[in-house]
Amino acid sequence: MTNLRTPSVYKVIVAQLLATTFIATVSLLLSGTIAAYSILIGGLISALPNSYFALHAFKYQGASNADRVVKSFIRGELGKIGITLVLFALSFTLITNLNELALILGFISIHFTGVMASAFIDYRPSRN
Repeated sequence: MTNLRTPSVYKVIVAQLLATTFIATVSLLLSGTIAAYSILIGGLISALPNSYFALHAFKYQGASNADRVVKSFIRGELGKIGITLVLFALSFTLITNLNELALILGFISIHFTGVMASAFIDYRPSRN
């Protein structure tokens, strides 16, 4: 029996999605629709690949699964990078009225939100 528990990384994804919605809504009120959906897209480009990573990275736990843990982290990180690149490429090529600066700032803001939210996750083993 292990005393390890999966960290609550879903809270990071929820925080990112809430921050994306909030920032896009404020931008809609202050700057208009193009900036708002550009920020929304940038935020989703950050949050969606992070959720993919979270699903894969914490699939296994414990010393007996060490090889699976490493492989799932690598798979999750490579998938996250690939998804991010594809989403940026699709955004820049398929969306005609895009505020590129707002998209990049949305991405950076939501990425930073994820970094800050992950600082509040308790990674210590549970006490049994």
